[in-house]
Amino acid sequence: MSLSSASPQPRINAGRSALWLLAGLTMLFLLAPIAVIIVVSFNDTTLFSFPPTRWSLRWYQALWESRAWREAGWFSLWLASLVALASLLIGVPAAYGLAKGRFPGRRLAEALLISPMVVPVIVLALGLYMLFSKLGLIGTPTSLFLAHTLLALPVVIVIVGAAFRRLDGSIELAARSCGASFPRAFWHIVLPAIRPALISAGAFAFLTSFDEVVLTLFLGGPRTTTLPKKIWESVKFELDPSLTAVSTILIIVSIAALLLVEVARRSRIQRLAKEVL
Repeated sequence: MSLSSASPQPRINAGRSALWLLAGLTMLFLLAPIAVIIVVSFNDTTLFSFPPTRWSLRWYQALWESRAWREAGWFSLWLASLVALASLLIGVPAAYGLAKGRFPGRRLAEALLISPMVVPVIVLALGLYMLFSKLGLIGTPTSLFLAHTLLALPVVIVIVGAAFRRLDGSIELAARSCGASFPRAFWHIVLPAIRPALISAGAFAFLTSFDEVVLTLFLGGPRTTTLPKKIWESVKFELDPSLTAVSTILIIVSIAALLLVEVARRSRIQRLAKEVL
């Protein structure tokens, strides 16, 4: 009796150990390429050798001294910031209408608004190229802004829309019953209640634009070179060792955005815990 009751325990422990081993191997598989890029970026030679024979900040210095890399970096930051802002300004009202509204064709409107997420980017890029070429926008910052916003907007609608659906509608009704107008209730009650979702949506919209290369290759020109496009050109034409330094910076920016999302999520959990207590 005692043997039969004790026998499942070693199996459970072995199963947990196997799961932990699988999780560790998966993490190693995902993080190893990133770690190699970061380490190689501190190499002093022109070869992509791992591990580095000599440690140096040579390629970071070369990156900073290169006007082409600096301009591409600043343009990417500027473009991604504008795209994130525009996506929030358009996506938040759209998400609210889709989440709270009851009107004919709501499902169709939602499907159309999030369709850029499921349509292959190459197809979207080809369609936008044909449209923008007739409008004379090819090679302009406006074309990239419109295209990146079109790609980032569904991300905002999905994230913020989910937050609106989870939000207790009674708080807005209470504000309206106390005499607050709809804009006032929306600005002072509804938006603060979904602040973590807004931060997450803005961060992911920023990353969507900051990392986009396919649309930029189709629609951009010599005056609209983003950092991912510059990386692609460097890989194709010259294989500059500064690529590792640029890639490390992109990794840092992405991690910073994800940390911002995590901080927003934790702040929401703490706020909900305080409300419960």
